[in-house]
Amino acid sequence: MTTPEPGSVDADPHAVGADRTDWDAEEEGHDTWRGPGGSGRPARTRRTWWLIGTIAVLVMTAIAVWFGVTAAHGNVQWINTGHQIASDTTVEVRFDLRRDASRAVTCQLEAQDFSHRVVGRTEVTIDPSSESPSRHIAQVQSAARAVTGYVEQCWYADEAPLPDR
Repeated sequence: MTTPEPGSVDADPHAVGADRTDWDAEEEGHDTWRGPGGSGRPARTRRTWWLIGTIAVLVMTAIAVWFGVTAAHGNVQWINTGHQIASDTTVEVRFDLRRDASRAVTCQLEAQDFSHRVVGRTEVTIDPSSESPSRHIAQVQSAARAVTGYVEQCWYADEAPLPDR
C-alpha cells in the first residue's frame, strides 16, 4: 500500500502531519471585512459609511417632519362628523373646524346621491369665534334625494378658495 502524496485528492486532511493552519486566528488578525464579493475593507471605513448613512437618514426624517408641520400650520382643517337627511331636498351636514379663531372661514358643502353624483352644493361662511375647534351644522339643498352630505373644502374668507380637484 502506498501513501498518498501531500496535497493530492486522496490525502486525509485529518491525518497526522497534515497541514493544520488555524484560519480563525489568521482572520482575526486582519482588521478587514470580507463582504459577498470577497473585497476586504478596513473596519474603520465600514464604520464611517454607517455613520454617514445614519446621519443622512436622521436629516431626511427631520426635513420630512418640518415639511409636514409647516404644511398644516395656519390652514383651516375640518372633520366631517356626520350628516342627516332632513327631507328629499335637504341634507344637514355636521363638521368640526380647527382654525385661527379670529378669522372667518368659508366652507363648501356637497350632497351626493346613491350614484355618487353631486346633487347639491352650497357655501357657508362661519364667523370668527372665541374658540377652536368648533362644531357646526349647515344645510345643503339638493336637486334630488341625497344619501350623504359632507364638507368638500374650507378656506379663510379673506383668501381665495383652493382650485377644484
